[in-house]
Amino acid sequence: MPNQTHLSLDDRIRIQERLTQRESFRSIALELDKDPTTISKEIKSRLQYRKISCYGKPFNDCRLRMGCPAQQLCGNKGCRRSCKFCKSHSCRTLCSAYVLQQCDRLSKPPYVCNGCEARNACTLEKRFYDAKAAQAEYEEILTSARQGIQLTEEEALRIDAIISPLLLKGQSLHHILINHADEIMQDERTISGL
Repeated sequence: MPNQTHLSLDDRIRIQERLTQRESFRSIALELDKDPTTISKEIKSRLQYRKISCYGKPFNDCRLRMGCPAQQLCGNKGCRRSCKFCKSHSCRTLCSAYVLQQCDRLSKPPYVCNGCEARNACTLEKRFYDAKAAQAEYEEILTSARQGIQLTEEEALRIDAIISPLLLKGQSLHHILINHADEIMQDERTISGL
């Protein structure tokens, strides 16, 4: 039975390393004593999107970029460069013929470019799994989840003014929350925790 504890920074670093080595989710999971689904969910939920260039070519994710003759979309009449080579990415916003292209490989495992052999020649948007960024995101979510509900004193008093009289009349909290959902705007777990 795989270990069900949370992933640590060391686990995430190993995931990143194994993705670079083109290892499967199953082999990563075996190494970390986790379920392959855990690895898949971790990677998909912590993707880093980057619009970066490749060697000798600027970022360009237009499907028509290879044969595109467009020039001076930005309005610079002195520019002699083809827009597909422009670092301002103006074809995305200014060209009426622009058609977004995404790498087909990113729609299936491993969902990232970490180990892709074509990465250094690709001008499309890239997705990476970065262990340190994933750990920081995890810690931020963990911290915010532990802070609880952020209600102002006025908001708490307003909700109490609706709920307390009805509780004193013998109505259940569940019944009150269903009948006054538009006024209370909090779910039952939230109200029970107050």
